[in-house]
Amino acid sequence: MSRYGLRSRLTGATQANSINYWFGGGFAELTLLVDYLVVAGGGSGGLTSPGGGGAGGLRSTVTATGGGGALETALNLSLNTNYTVTVGAGGTFPVSGGNGNSGNNSVFSTITSTGGGGGGAGGGSGLTGGSGGGGGESSTAGASGTANQGFAGGRGNGGGGGAGAVGFAGYGFSVNLANSGGIGGAGVATSISGSSVTYASGGSAYYAAPSPTRSANPASGGGGGSSVNNGVANSGGGGAADYGSGGSGIVIARYSGGQAATGGTITFASPHTIHTFTSSGTFATLTQQAKAVGGTITFSGGFVIHTFTSSGTFTPVQNLTADYLVVAGGAGGGADTGGGQGGGGGGAGGLRSTVTATGGGGSLETALSLTAQAYTVTVGAGGTAGNGGNGGSGSNSVFSTVTATGGGGGGYTTNNGITGGAGGGGGGDAAAKTGGSGTSNQGFAGGNNGGSRPGGGGGAGAVGNVPVGNAGGIGGNGVATSITGSSVTYAGGGGAGTSSTARAAGGTGGGGFGSNDGPGGLGTAGDTNTGSGGGGGSYVSGNTNGLAGGSGIVIVRYAI
Repeated sequence: MSRYGLRSRLTGATQANSINYWFGGGFAELTLLVDYLVVAGGGSGGLTSPGGGGAGGLRSTVTATGGGGALETALNLSLNTNYTVTVGAGGTFPVSGGNGNSGNNSVFSTITSTGGGGGGAGGGSGLTGGSGGGGGESSTAGASGTANQGFAGGRGNGGGGGAGAVGFAGYGFSVNLANSGGIGGAGVATSISGSSVTYASGGSAYYAAPSPTRSANPASGGGGGSSVNNGVANSGGGGAADYGSGGSGIVIARYSGGQAATGGTITFASPHTIHTFTSSGTFATLTQQAKAVGGTITFSGGFVIHTFTSSGTFTPVQNLTADYLVVAGGAGGGADTGGGQGGGGGGAGGLRSTVTATGGGGSLETALSLTAQAYTVTVGAGGTAGNGGNGGSGSNSVFSTVTATGGGGGGYTTNNGITGGAGGGGGGDAAAKTGGSGTSNQGFAGGNNGGSRPGGGGGAGAVGNVPVGNAGGIGGNGVATSITGSSVTYAGGGGAGTSSTARAAGGTGGGGFGSNDGPGGLGTAGDTNTGSGGGGGSYVSGNTNGLAGGSGIVIVRYAI
């Protein structure tokens, strides 16, 4: 049996897993078997007694392909390799009259779909393409399509050819149309995305006399334009005659099992991972195939690691046990009144972890048992900078049943710090101001003020510091975890602002510096995707506002 439980010499892209790995006197190259839909840009309609634009060529390995041909063959792609994806633009309408402009080709690996042909004008038959353009008013034929990609356009004010049918002939050549241009040819439906969607219909035409009428969209849909409309974007539809531009193309790639590549918009419709490109990009295969979809995927020490720096979805393709790090957004630092001694540092976002250490000095969390379903991942935003008041608290981060609490805002000069994952530091007032409390097993309290100086924001690994001398309180340190394969520290508290020249540092893990009246002046925000608190404000430096907290992060890992 081959590695990862994969079958040897797989022959169909819809089998249980699509990485080929077999023995035959040695190891063969690992490859990924990929289905695809490649639709080129549609052609524009003609101008002056014109025909409709032809649809972009359509090549597909799923459900049906263009031009009435046999299904294409899935691609065997090498792992750890980049493949350029080109999504063809639609042809633009001819502002000075004449034939329409053809669409541009779409390309994926070795597969090229041909741009749709522009619609004809006058006696012109239009331009050949993936699907041919419809002929002009006095034409005797529409332009031809490309074999196994699309059909020809119709004649005599004919509709543009579609991937699924020839464009209709216009008035005088069709018993079904009275005083009307031809309807664009039908598109082709494919279920590669997990549901049936029709692409690449031809654009409809226009007949100028004796009573001008414009034909309707093709009954089957597929993005072809009518009534001078453009072809629909990312459908490859042809543009309607008289001012209709072609629709841009699309490229969709899919394979069985968990995520094995990056690029495009990635979704999962069991049992397939799907990459949809609505603009040009890169389909980059990974070194191995994961057991889930979502986030940025890396591999280290026998683990697959999914890192979310923004909200998304984590979707296992099988049951698995997952470690996690969930860090909420850090809080903003508090503002200074304009006559006080500085604002308190922002508290770090709560930190919950199953690897190395967790927040608040607690015991490690328990790994999650996950099933093959979608789990929403929420990455909490950092809190806003204090502006005439306390710093804004950070937002919660969530993965499955695990919620980390946003950090507590740093105290305004005359206020206490706010409670949160880790608490904000107390404001720099002559009266005692306390730091906000942290959340059990997530983070520590913010520092109290002292000697009229504000306290540092609490960190996931330590209490925010009470100020010493003329400096504001230093932020509490964060927590280091090796969930990614190397040790990284997250969730440091923000340093407090001060009216002196001394500068209060943020806690380890990305806590921001407090503003001061010396070198540096303006403080710093909490580092992005660390869940760290922002620095407090200082009136003497003119930076009375606090600084924003850093956004959180969610990391999930499991054994290969």
